[in-house]
Amino acid sequence: MRSRNWNTYARSASMMASEFDSASLSVARQRGGSATRAAPEFGRLGRASRLVLAVATILALGATAIMILEGVSRYVFNVSYFWAEESVRFLMVWAFFLTLGIAGFRRCHIRTELLVQRLPGAAQRVVWLLSCAAGMAFAFILGYSSIPQVQRFYAMGMVSESSLEVPMWLLFLAMPVGGVALFLYYACAAWHAWRWGDPFASPPADEEPDAGVAAALTRQEPLL
Repeated sequence: MRSRNWNTYARSASMMASEFDSASLSVARQRGGSATRAAPEFGRLGRASRLVLAVATILALGATAIMILEGVSRYVFNVSYFWAEESVRFLMVWAFFLTLGIAGFRRCHIRTELLVQRLPGAAQRVVWLLSCAAGMAFAFILGYSSIPQVQRFYAMGMVSESSLEVPMWLLFLAMPVGGVALFLYYACAAWHAWRWGDPFASPPADEEPDAGVAAALTRQEPLL
């Protein structure tokens, strides 16, 4: 009986000690102690980015609606609108350049990571920073080289070929705007790579399988 009571006492004391250690470790994490501080989530959009994304979405939906209207009108009623093709082109150009930076924050840019994943941690950080530097250089060239063209079209007063007579400088203004947005994205990515870690990592996928796949695995049935 004494040995059994001693074993029970020792087990309860060890459980209390483990709970105390876990509680002290959580307090140390909250106070910024020796525990590693979690990296902030990269790619969260603010109000300004959401507003730009909403505007680009409206432009893309408007272009889609015009294309559908033009197709139905041409093949059903044999009527074509002179402003449809030009409007779709202008709307899609602006929608594309407005979302250059947001697409990066949403991790929609193409990335080849087979070689980078095999490098050590320090080398991976160097590659991330080099990628951000190359992206910032490309964005700067895109925005800076398009400004003289916008100024030239504005000074000449050149308009589009259709009867809409849309100012051409307004169309080419999308290029410096997209260059600035892309530069800001790569600058934020460079800061995240220097301070925290991989800014180009894909978002974590859902680890839970589909209901049908889970049922097939449970019953040991083939998926195909």
